[in-house]
Amino acid sequence: MEEEMNLILGTRDEEYDDGDDHAVALAGVGFEPTEDELMLHFLRPQLRGFQPRVAGAVVEADPSGDAPWELLARHGRREEGFFFAPRARKRRSVRRSVLGGGAWLHSSTKNGQSVSDLGVVVRWCRTKFSFYARGEMGQRSTGWTMAEYEITDTRCYRRADDGEEDEYWVLCHVRKSSRTAAKISPAGRESATRRRRPKRGGVSLRRDAGRDPDDGGAADRSD
Repeated sequence: MEEEMNLILGTRDEEYDDGDDHAVALAGVGFEPTEDELMLHFLRPQLRGFQPRVAGAVVEADPSGDAPWELLARHGRREEGFFFAPRARKRRSVRRSVLGGGAWLHSSTKNGQSVSDLGVVVRWCRTKFSFYARGEMGQRSTGWTMAEYEITDTRCYRRADDGEEDEYWVLCHVRKSSRTAAKISPAGRESATRRRRPKRGGVSLRRDAGRDPDDGGAADRSD
């Protein structure tokens, strides 16, 4: 384990040691880590109490504390940002209420695993959310999405005799979706305009689409 710890800490490039301001700039331009890199070089070191590979690229902030656009603006991000957020050891929630109004609603869940250079298997879960705000017409999708990553097997970063942990870190990727946000009526029905197909032979081929364009399907670039 000691050898692996040194390996993780030793892989930081010297060009990233100029300070947090430079790391933040890198996070905003050209910072496109894979899910394996997020797990092995950011979330796992954070859980073990060590510096991630690029200091400042992922900041400690809870996406439940602000609306996503306010969260990103507060930390100098624009269209997307990566955040470490504390979570309590309790039953998973499909809803994340946000201070000031709105909520992250569950979209999908995926399980995966990453393997370090030394053969350590890191099992994780990715939960996707879409941010909904409340307006005069009821809830509406804002087009903001979040992928929340959790390492589910604590043995890859904790000793068996360390006891139970009350809190742990998750890694959240918040970004503005390129899809058009759909409006939702107070009864929860979509009021987005439905597309029509051209008629053939006097028979209408229109089909009710009924799909929310912001179904949380692309909260990250790994799919």
